[in-house]
Amino acid sequence: MRFLNYGGAIALPFAILVFSACSSSPPPPEINLLENIDFELHKIDAVKYAPDEYNKFKVNLRVLKDKIIQEESKFSIFRNYEPIQKNIGDIIGYGKRLLTTINENKSKRKEKISDKIKRLEDKARIINELTLKINVGASTRKLLTKGGIAISEAKASINSNRYDSAMEKVENASALLNEAEKLVTPTLRRYSQNDIINKWRKFVRDTVDESKRKKMAAIVVDKAERTLTLYKNGKILQTFNIGFGRYGYRDKLFSGDDATPEGKYKIIKKSGRGESKYYKALLLDYPNQEDKKEFLKAKKRGLISKNVKIGGLIEIHGGGEDSTTNGCIALENNHMDELFDKVAIGTPVTIVGATSIENELYIGLKELKGDS
Repeated sequence: MRFLNYGGAIALPFAILVFSACSSSPPPPEINLLENIDFELHKIDAVKYAPDEYNKFKVNLRVLKDKIIQEESKFSIFRNYEPIQKNIGDIIGYGKRLLTTINENKSKRKEKISDKIKRLEDKARIINELTLKINVGASTRKLLTKGGIAISEAKASINSNRYDSAMEKVENASALLNEAEKLVTPTLRRYSQNDIINKWRKFVRDTVDESKRKKMAAIVVDKAERTLTLYKNGKILQTFNIGFGRYGYRDKLFSGDDATPEGKYKIIKKSGRGESKYYKALLLDYPNQEDKKEFLKAKKRGLISKNVKIGGLIEIHGGGEDSTTNGCIALENNHMDELFDKVAIGTPVTIVGATSIENELYIGLKELKGDS
């Protein structure tokens, strides 16, 4: 009996220890929340957007897990999760703050890239509108097309949260549009220079004064407005829309440049229906003495080839305002009928780029430069 009692005394504490070990208390439940935070940080590329902070979080999480493993290796009656509990709270708070910070930074970056894309879209639109007016060459259109593709790719990347790729496409689009801008700007710049505008205004004033003084008809062509205005006795009689050469906004320098000359001219020949391939035509005395002087000066400065000729046969003719000419000025046939009957050989014709600094091309240039 003594043996049995002694065995019972030993078995009871042993049974308690075994039972305690089998019913070990679980680790703090907050560890699951930490795992979720770690997953979310990984998903938003924390290692890229906050490498140092994310590394600190991972180190603290690993140390915490090691402590939990140490506690779990003990009998449950010897486990103490209280120090770990406080540590978990600190790490959860740090992880949540890190999540918030990264998401805010990503949101700001997305907004910044989206703003760049919007500005590039505006720039592409402005250049496109200007090129439709000044009829630039194929190289500019090609740059615009490539720039538009890069912008579309940037938008697709940002919608997929691939910000590095989006930024790369933005930089590519910006470079292409800058090159297109360089090709467009020289033609536009003349329409923003006060000295040139003032010279054009004087040409127009002189022509209108002549019309008034001699009680005669006179014509003023405004390239920026794409209009031909007929004056009689110094007063506006009629205004017509016009078309002109592929590079009509430029001042003509030589034969084949498809530019429309600027200056003060006179009608030297009238060709009626059947006498012109363009319905009816009014031939101007281009080149005049000033044109010849500028032509020789351009050759001397090497701006044009020594082999080119100055050209001629600049007319106001029919064929429609939408027709593309080689430097001439085109009207709709019914408008040509009205004009033809009201002018004579010797009628002054003044062609200018613009009569106001606030012309469409100047406004477009300001908008392009971001000065609007």
